[in-house]
Amino acid sequence: MIEPLSDYTVGTEDHEAESDGDDHRMENLMTETTTLILATAHGLYGLAFLLLGGAILRQHGLRQPAGRLLLLYILVALLGTLGEMVVLLPLSPFPGAETLDRAVAYGPLLLSFLFLCLSWRFLEHRRCPWTCWLPALTALVGSIVLGEGNLLLPPEWASLAKTAGRGAATLTWGVLTAFAAAWTLRARRRADQPLHRNRIAYWSLALLLTVVGAGLTLLGLTTAGHGFYLLGALVMAYALLTYSLPDVRRMGRRLIGYLIVALLSAVVYAAVFWTAQALVHPAPGYDVLAATAGAALFLALLADPLLTRLQKAVERKLSGAAYDPGQTLRQYSTSISNIPDLERLATAAIGLISEAMEIRRGALFIVRREADEEGEVYYHLRGVTGMGEDQPPGRIAATGPVAVCLAREHRPLSQYDIDLLPRFRDIPEEERAWWSSLKMDVYVPIYAQGEWIGLLALGPKVSGDRYFEEDLRLLSTLADQTAVALQNARLFDDLRLRNMENERLNRELTAANEQLVRLDKAKSDFINIASHELRTPLTKIRGYNDLLAELIRHGSLTAESAEQMIEGVRNAVRQLEEIAKTMFDVSKIETETLSLNLWPTSLETVIQTVANRWREALRERNLNLITGGLMDLPTIIADGERLEQVFDHLLQNAIKFTPDGGTIRIMGALRDGDRPPEEQAVEITVGDTGIGIAPEDLERIFEKFYRVGDVMLHSTGRTKFMGAGPGLGLTVVRGIVEAHGGKVWAESPGRDKSRCPGATFHVVLPCRPRKGSRSGKTIRPDDTTVGKS
Repeated sequence: MIEPLSDYTVGTEDHEAESDGDDHRMENLMTETTTLILATAHGLYGLAFLLLGGAILRQHGLRQPAGRLLLLYILVALLGTLGEMVVLLPLSPFPGAETLDRAVAYGPLLLSFLFLCLSWRFLEHRRCPWTCWLPALTALVGSIVLGEGNLLLPPEWASLAKTAGRGAATLTWGVLTAFAAAWTLRARRRADQPLHRNRIAYWSLALLLTVVGAGLTLLGLTTAGHGFYLLGALVMAYALLTYSLPDVRRMGRRLIGYLIVALLSAVVYAAVFWTAQALVHPAPGYDVLAATAGAALFLALLADPLLTRLQKAVERKLSGAAYDPGQTLRQYSTSISNIPDLERLATAAIGLISEAMEIRRGALFIVRREADEEGEVYYHLRGVTGMGEDQPPGRIAATGPVAVCLAREHRPLSQYDIDLLPRFRDIPEEERAWWSSLKMDVYVPIYAQGEWIGLLALGPKVSGDRYFEEDLRLLSTLADQTAVALQNARLFDDLRLRNMENERLNRELTAANEQLVRLDKAKSDFINIASHELRTPLTKIRGYNDLLAELIRHGSLTAESAEQMIEGVRNAVRQLEEIAKTMFDVSKIETETLSLNLWPTSLETVIQTVANRWREALRERNLNLITGGLMDLPTIIADGERLEQVFDHLLQNAIKFTPDGGTIRIMGALRDGDRPPEEQAVEITVGDTGIGIAPEDLERIFEKFYRVGDVMLHSTGRTKFMGAGPGLGLTVVRGIVEAHGGKVWAESPGRDKSRCPGATFHVVLPCRPRKGSRSGKTIRPDDTTVGKS
């Protein structure tokens, strides 16, 4: 009895051992099978990456920078998935497997860096600047070096360094991914045009797939992660290398519409079949086939047409295409056919298009082919306000790609085309900036007899949708309908502009004739004045000479009489010199050769010197001279002798036109006292209680040889009331003041000999010479030498 029991026990233990061995072998087999499946999946991923890279090379080569960067991204992803496959193969472990495993672990970090550079290229349409990629590359290299620092550190620090490196790598991946996401969101917010937003939507999907792939890879689910990497690379390649991308919004609306209609159809079909079964089933002789056939006939005759209309209504409601092209075209043709005015035509055309397609803004441009002075042909585009703000005029080269497209290809052009198509890559920056400043989505050319004459510029839709093919076909038809009306309006506008130009030329001709009359009168006055001014001292000189000769002949010349005659001749010569000097100064002012010797100058001293020179004349005429504010003026850098000429003429002018017993005031004030000294100026006013100046003469008095009143009523007295000279004093005043960089003007209520309203001359001089003043060397207050021009 005991022996069989012993045999049974031993047999049971052997059976359990065999069972455990089978389970272990089964587990090993399942593990090997799973490993083989995962390795096969990575191999298929690698093949897909390889095919994708080959397709990009075959289609685009290495011409595009974005394509080259994308190929590098695909190469890194390919090496990563092949590395995973090698690690998973049954051949593992093999020499170098640990090193390969560590290298594969840094794949997400390197891919995130390349994705960041690709995002900048995709979103900004230019190469990523070094200020962006260099810090990112530094962080990437630093993370790898820190993670592999265990190779150089003591064993007790190796584990800690490896953990820190993996943490730094994960943090760097997060920062780079965050930057890429931030750039994508910023580009999405800044994009005004639906086509650009649609393009960014594809990149957002690629970003999402890449982030999911990296996350799964970092969590150890490398097979699923590389699958998402592959999907992200496919979307990136499609978005980067495909120009016309399917509209995401339209696809989404169509999907939603399809689901809504499918759900409603299912509900209607179920309700019809349920109703048919409920009505027919209790009846005697119930036949399932007959009930089904009746329900199907009902659905075919009534329900299907209703569902078809419902499907079209849902699609139209979701897409926002609420206009009828035929009705829009008829209404448009009727409304613009007889409008001769460009403004009204633009308002009507853009208003009708806006009402039909619900656009936010639009404009009509008149296009004219012109040539500049160098013979370069270009198109000038002048905006006619139709809806929204006035548009700036533009100029595009006739041989440029945009002009060639609009003038010859007879098709609409979108701003998206100008921004992204390679054929428009080399247009001048000024022209590109002008197109961008319009903030329009699509441009539809208008032709008349094969010539490009106009342009419809349309902004974004209120719905945010793009202009689809059916919209562009309708807009091209509307542009054809606009051609005749625009041609007529252009002719009408040309006639109106020509009339305005003729009126302007007539006004200019009238003004020129008046100026010629004034110049002729000034010439005649100058001849009369000059002859009189010069004759007077010459007559004195001749008279004194004759008298002197007569006295000598008779022997009656005394020393006293000789001294008197010599003094008379001396005064006449001094008068001639003064006239000649004034004329010479006017000549230098006209030729801009008047030189200034700049020196620290006190205006109080200058004006006191001039006042002392005229003190006797003031006493003879019983005129009061009042000065004020001159002591408070700062020292200025100026030509003191020339400024004496200025105030000499102004004071003489005040003496001549102020009646006896009148008052002359010379006042000074500092302007812009709160500014630095080089920006300050002083203002001197010379006012009188004289007869005043007529408003129309306030500017003319500074012209050469201009004199107020009748030139024939001429007196040569230097200080007599209403005495006159050659009419050059105020011309010299303005020339000297403007040579200092200042300005001078006159103010007066009017001219009245009885009431004597008076006049005031304002002289403003900078404290320091400014650029543009005609002067010699600038002498600063601490200089000890005088500069000559």
